[in-house]
Amino acid sequence: MSQQKVELKKQNKANRKSILRKKKIEEILSLACVSIIAIAIVAWIGFSVYKKAEQAKEANATYEYNEITTTAIQDYLNTLN
Repeated sequence: MSQQKVELKKQNKANRKSILRKKKIEEILSLACVSIIAIAIVAWIGFSVYKKAEQAKEANATYEYNEITTTAIQDYLNTLN
């Protein structure tokens, strides 16, 4: 039993650099994936807000023109002269 533990420790020590390198690469890849997903979510939310703001701006930009007759004012001004 003791000899097996010694052999296992030797094997782990020999492979320590490659194990650490693999863990580091795995960590970097997971961080990159999480970053890409977070950026995509933020971009999606930003685009949705922009679209809603543009739609609201277009909805508020509609104008209604009412025709006003100024004949009563013109008649009043003519009577003053």
